[in-house]
Amino acid sequence: VLLAVRAVSLLGYYGILQVSDINQSRGAFGAYVALFTILFTLYLVACYTVLSAGSSLSLTPALVLIGVVATIGRALLVPAPPTLSNDVYRYVWDGHVMEAGISPYRYPPGAPELELLRSPEYDRDLWQHINRKGAITIYPAGAEIFYAGIYRLVPDSVTAMKAAMVSIDLVSCAVLALLLGLLGMPPTRSIVYAWSPLPIIEFGSSGHVEALSVLLTLLALLEAVLAIRRYGPGVKNRLTPLSLVAALCLGGAILVKLIPALLLAGWLRRFGWRLVLIAVAVFGAASLVFVQAYGGYLSPFLGTYLKDEESNSPLYYVLRYGVSVPFSIPDGAVRLLLGGVLALCALYILARRNADPYDFLGKSFLLVAAYLFLATSAHAWYATWLLLFVPLFLPPGGLPVFGEGTPAQNDRKSKRGHRIAVASLAYTGLLFLGYLGFAFQLPAAP
Repeated sequence: VLLAVRAVSLLGYYGILQVSDINQSRGAFGAYVALFTILFTLYLVACYTVLSAGSSLSLTPALVLIGVVATIGRALLVPAPPTLSNDVYRYVWDGHVMEAGISPYRYPPGAPELELLRSPEYDRDLWQHINRKGAITIYPAGAEIFYAGIYRLVPDSVTAMKAAMVSIDLVSCAVLALLLGLLGMPPTRSIVYAWSPLPIIEFGSSGHVEALSVLLTLLALLEAVLAIRRYGPGVKNRLTPLSLVAALCLGGAILVKLIPALLLAGWLRRFGWRLVLIAVAVFGAASLVFVQAYGGYLSPFLGTYLKDEESNSPLYYVLRYGVSVPFSIPDGAVRLLLGGVLALCALYILARRNADPYDFLGKSFLLVAAYLFLATSAHAWYATWLLLFVPLFLPPGGLPVFGEGTPAQNDRKSKRGHRIAVASLAYTGLLFLGYLGFAFQLPAAP
């Protein structure tokens, strides 16, 4: 079954390569969604096959097959021009600006102060595809340092930037397999992430920097599990080499994208204030050093993004167009309400006692799910953070999302946890349908 799915899936990714369109035409969007739907259906068959087989599946051949398909699928899309998103052009531009010794936090791409960095050829090949030319970059310092590093190796190359994201994502697949093995589950469950069309397309075709943040998050989870296995309950408030590395990795993940900061609320009771403070200190210190070294200031577009952006948010859509508009309630009030509910979810997770040594994994999973449900802008590539947790909790044989309890409690909890895991898996596929809004040029789509 896996061999058959592999053959047809790789044909599907080759088909995506053929419909790539740098101009983001309606036809290309529609073709992507159609091919994604086929690929996601095949992927579900592969997941069912591997999860049903469990530990009876021959480990080495299965892992080799999973790795080969994950690699080829991603590699096929690296040479393709980005179709679904042009964010990767901004990554290259920020690296270009930093190479010239200028902070990307100082000027937007369209500023006259940066005209000397452009040429007619550069404008044609790269600069014209940059989005939001009037806004200073929104990416944290860790992402900017990464862009500068890739630019230093291969200047002005979208393909090189995408290849870096794909390479990082393949490491994530391997780390996930290691994490599953440590938790006593078959490493073959990593197929749930490795073969998902979501990271393959969003990182292989679009080259999103979330790949780096996902890897750092996985490394933080891996080191945290290793620390618990070695020190047991004594890991709390104890600064060990393993917990220190976990804190540094989590702080690094936040330095690339801010979403992993939510995980801190799920880690506090298990690891104590020291780990949380170290992660926050890593983010704060690195950001401060970056601004001091390069100059500039935090982008005002961050406020604009939180105030005005809207994408793939069904709950916000219902509140906005079903309640806010008819009853003349300010849109800001709706956004504030959703942000407040997310804060309450984080406080609830923070207050909830640990039910077992690995309960922080379930808490992290629930926090990411809550964010995607409540956010006013949930782009498809954001769901890769949710997907990295799904192999840990999917039935059969997944971890309990809500921790261990009495046998009767465990039965109820496992059913609820299984439903959340299956729903999350379905969400990572359904979210891709948001691109139909671009294909049909809809002004607003749920």
